[in-house]
Parts: sequence; structure tokens; C-alpha cells
Amino acid sequence: MKFYEKYPQLKEKGFLSKVLTDTVFSTMSLEDQQVPKPKVIEIVQSLLAEQELKGRQFFSNQSH
Repeated sequence: MKFYEKYPQLKEKGFLSKVLTDTVFSTMSLEDQQVPKPKVIEIVQSLLAEQELKGRQFFSNQSH
């Protein structure tokens, strides 16, 4: 079974963004690196947008 077959929700940009944001924010907090959550959201969104511009097709064609 392929990764995206097992976890198809990761192809949804909104879901992937939330998972990445929550993971980065909580990991940084555990390491005593206090970065405001809005800043983490901004960084995650910019990285995902950059990957889309590079033509990476890992999102489904759903609009979010």
C-alpha cells in the first residue's frame, strides 16, 4: 500500500497545512522555542505555496 493510499487526507492542502503547523508548533514548544502560532502558520503556508509553484502535484484538485 502506498503512503497516499493509506492517508488520502494528506492530499488535501488544508489538512496537510494544519498537521504540519500543529506538529512544528508543538515540537518547538517542547524544545522551549517560543514562536507565535501565526508565524508558524505563515511559514508553513509559504513553504506549501513554494512547492506548488515548483509544480509539485501532491494535492488533490479540491478547492480550499
